[in-house]
Amino acid sequence: MKIAVISPDVPKNIKGIVNIDEYVVYACDDAVSELLRQGIKIDLAIGDFDSLRNHDLLKGLKTIKLNKEKDFSDTSYAINHAYNHSNKVVLIGGIKGSRVDHFLANVVLLDKYKNLVMFDDTNKLYILEKGTHNINKENYDYLTILPVTNSIISISGTKYILNKKELNAYDTLGLSNEIVRDKATIEIDQGKVLVVQSK
Repeated sequence: MKIAVISPDVPKNIKGIVNIDEYVVYACDDAVSELLRQGIKIDLAIGDFDSLRNHDLLKGLKTIKLNKEKDFSDTSYAINHAYNHSNKVVLIGGIKGSRVDHFLANVVLLDKYKNLVMFDDTNKLYILEKGTHNINKENYDYLTILPVTNSIISISGTKYILNKKELNAYDTLGLSNEIVRDKATIEIDQGKVLVVQSK
């Protein structure tokens, strides 16, 4: 079973970026309204629903109602709930919008949950650890690699290459590279990196 957790800010054409019919869909808070507008079936609505203007939209939906005062975000609860049922989970949305704190909290989830991928219509984010990884260009123009921990990495197939480069955590040297072949290869000899592919 594959689960898609969808969080505001919701991409305007989810069906254009992923075959959503392959997923069980969890809608976080106000994502409910946008998913219904796009004609996407919601299997579970999760949240305190403080940003959902029309609560009548919840009628007939299976819901988990959270308290407004809590020690976790609606999205983090939904991701945890999803991983209790599957190890194939994606987070769609939650990247853009006015609340950068929520976006950063979502990025932290990538490090907490193995193999979690976060994306919207222009970005794809995920964590890579030690090993050799091939990154397909797909439809993305830019490739950013940000070390989460002190790392030693090599990159080839890109405009700017690295060979066993030691990078400290949060070093920005890997910002805004470009894949110049069909794919790039990232070798991580040590550490862990956040990968961002962007259009």
